[in-house]
Amino acid sequence: MIRRDYILRMVAEMVQVLARVISLKSRQEYEQALQEINAALRGLRDDSDDPARELSLTDWIALCRKHEQAASGLMVAVADLLKEQGDVLTAQGKPDASTRSRALALGLFLEALLNAETFVTAELLAKVEDLFAQVHTTLSDSEVWRRLVRYFEARGRFAHAEDALFAWQATGDPSAVNEGPAFYERLASQTDDALERGDLPRVELEQGRRDFTDTTQRSRRS
Repeated sequence: MIRRDYILRMVAEMVQVLARVISLKSRQEYEQALQEINAALRGLRDDSDDPARELSLTDWIALCRKHEQAASGLMVAVADLLKEQGDVLTAQGKPDASTRSRALALGLFLEALLNAETFVTAELLAKVEDLFAQVHTTLSDSEVWRRLVRYFEARGRFAHAEDALFAWQATGDPSAVNEGPAFYERLASQTDDALERGDLPRVELEQGRRDFTDTTQRSRRS
């Protein structure tokens, strides 16, 4: 109980930090905003971890899941801070660092949604859509792409899920090749009505499967 209370206080503090960061950003006090974010995020990291090491999406998820009863709250709180970090870095003219922060934020939001660990709200879904629009042309993290495909699929937006799969494949990530067949098998089990509602009629689904396979084979030959 003591540990849970501590984590809940940490989440509440992150929410307060978020409010301060938004205020600092509006006043263009970007360095102070980044310092606030970094200080808050350091509180979640292991004491033995190298503070200079950049954490991956998998790392952040593992840190949040160490606190099972508050994992969803932590994921959303960390994602909110990383999203703001990305906005500040964009304002500072640092697109690469911004994309990394936004991709991490997107991955954490998706993880919380896919595992039904947080309330699905219009605000949260809008954050996912905004982040995806901001990073999709430069996104290279396979773990984020994997979750994007599953997210659109879970939402019944099958055409969007297929588009994400092809965009992932275009990055050259071999993980996409492994994901493709399973994706098409799952969608093939959907009813025709469900596929129509998801803007991916069965004939287009089968054409997409063939195109995905052809692209994979051409890539292997080249």
